[in-house]
Amino acid sequence: MTTGKAYANKKQKGLHPEGDFYPTPKSLVWVAKDLIKKEFSLKEEILEPCCGNGAISDELRKLGFSVTENDLFTGGVDYLQHKFSQKQIITNPPFSLWDAFIHKAKNEADKVLVIGRLNYFGTHSRLKNGIWNNLKSVHCFDRYVDYRTPERNDGLFQVGAMATAWFLWERDFVGSATLHFLSVQSYVEAPCDSGFCMT
Repeated sequence: MTTGKAYANKKQKGLHPEGDFYPTPKSLVWVAKDLIKKEFSLKEEILEPCCGNGAISDELRKLGFSVTENDLFTGGVDYLQHKFSQKQIITNPPFSLWDAFIHKAKNEADKVLVIGRLNYFGTHSRLKNGIWNNLKSVHCFDRYVDYRTPERNDGLFQVGAMATAWFLWERDFVGSATLHFLSVQSYVEAPCDSGFCMT
């Protein structure tokens, strides 16, 4: 996750990094580059509202996009309390405030791409409150990503315990969302110091 995960931390302070900083593996952007280039316009600025150290926004710039960064914990403002004008949003929001981020982003932007947990589909309240309205596609990672993995330039990450995906909303989309898979297998790093290694 990004630094913004600290918005509503429910864990004891000693159990998470200072500032609740969880960098997004760069590889999660790399495997989605075709999706991003297809769905997002180079003519429009992209907002990364909880950018942390720029793991996502740096890779978007390499794809040719103009990006506005914001993060509450790196000198920016609280995204949930301020209005933004950008019509395209790509981010890895704090999971503890995922719903609030999605509702606000959908209200302000035309295209929204965020990382989220697949078990969010199993919550009835999300179906009732319309969070899935205009959901165009879901792009699942084929390995569990451990978002506590320290940032690496090679995009490698350790295996975690939750299934996640990129979720894409489009303001005017009507219909059923499509399901896709993104392979991140080549970016899995074995956490050998924990007693086991993945090959």
